[in-house]
Amino acid sequence: MNDAQPLVSIITAAYNRASYLDETIQSVLTQDYPRIEYIVLDDGSTDNTREVLKKYNGQIIWESHPNMGETRTINKGLGMAHGDIIAIVNSDDPLLPGAVSTAVTFMQGQADILVAYPDWNYIGPDSKVRSRVELPEYEYMYMLRRHFCTPGPGAFIRRRAIELAGMRDPDFKYAADFEYWLRLGLYGKFAHIPKTLATFRVHPDSASVSSKGTVMANEQIRLLEKLYNRPDLPMEVLAARSEAFGWAHYVAALKCGADSCLARIHIIKAISYHPSILIQERLNCQSIILPKPVSRVLHQIWLIVRPVLSKCFRFSKRAIKGIY
Repeated sequence: MNDAQPLVSIITAAYNRASYLDETIQSVLTQDYPRIEYIVLDDGSTDNTREVLKKYNGQIIWESHPNMGETRTINKGLGMAHGDIIAIVNSDDPLLPGAVSTAVTFMQGQADILVAYPDWNYIGPDSKVRSRVELPEYEYMYMLRRHFCTPGPGAFIRRRAIELAGMRDPDFKYAADFEYWLRLGLYGKFAHIPKTLATFRVHPDSASVSSKGTVMANEQIRLLEKLYNRPDLPMEVLAARSEAFGWAHYVAALKCGADSCLARIHIIKAISYHPSILIQERLNCQSIILPKPVSRVLHQIWLIVRPVLSKCFRFSKRAIKGIY
């Protein structure tokens, strides 16, 4: 590798994750790609985050500021970044070896893509792998219709993406990344790197969403409303509106946490926008809409009736073949 290769800026927003921050910083500093600008921004942490960062004076660029939230902190980092390629790495989600060099090589081979995203591992508090997540090949309309955030940890973007679509929207606290991908996808292509290069850590602080459920659910709908308020949407995006809102309400229902009343409202709206959700996600819809005892009884009835219906369906298919 030589100086002709692009500078890569990596940005980490850190808030009270000192116990994981060392591992994440090391995962970036030990990458085998020599042209990395690493920016770590302490978003007003109250733990010993700053003590951790001081150990890396001269190796990283770091600043500490009063708490202003992850989205604004990342935007600050984007404004500081000089790289032609940029990645956001969460403070508790270390990169895997070779992630940067693999992403750069991949993006250099496809000059027309704005984003490259890899597969990734779920890891626990002890950094042991719990499962591997293999992502699908990129398709903007699938991401929109199914309300599925295709890029995950370890996504790399070109600087040109920021010039085209701007930065993350600070109106969103939990869904800012997905809102950005839906917005950026209107300007150009993404591509899947078929290699596991990143991690997403599950730990007690990240797992509890009960107190965040209402906000997280509402953001799923607001980001789509914001998208569909644009005057420049392609016809295929406009045509997918009902399906997109149906699945957005379905995802919102799953994120409601303990607010079962709100979850029911979202499921009913999901079905009204896109009725086939009731068939495709019957068990989840049933368990949210109905009281649990009723849902369990209906499920047992379904298990009894299903084989009979299946036999009847096979018989009817044979009968039709016999007629024709």
